[in-house]
Amino acid sequence: MEDSERQLRGLYDRVNISVSTLNKIIIGLCVLLIACMAFAVSNRGYQVSFDSLGGTVVESQKRMYGELLEEVEEPSREGYVFDGWYRDPGTTVPWNMDGDTVTESLTLYAGWKKP
Repeated sequence: MEDSERQLRGLYDRVNISVSTLNKIIIGLCVLLIACMAFAVSNRGYQVSFDSLGGTVVESQKRMYGELLEEVEEPSREGYVFDGWYRDPGTTVPWNMDGDTVTESLTLYAGWKKP
């Protein structure tokens, strides 16, 4: 092995693999890293689902960290009046659509009152 080729191998001097093969491995890993980053960027954000607890269906939203939710059409349920969205199925922790921001994927639950 010539001195110039030995210098190119650097850390891989003791590994029995050609520089060309190492270059291909490095390029392949870089492509894989870029693909993983592209996938992460395209699927970023948090999923916010709405459980109307027996009312009409409300479409889920995908929001970024710290964003407010978009206004949703209030669900309807026969014999009840919609009372807002809550963080828990027991409807004890209200969600403020004008102030609360998304910090994780979550499900909001509809609150209902008898008229």
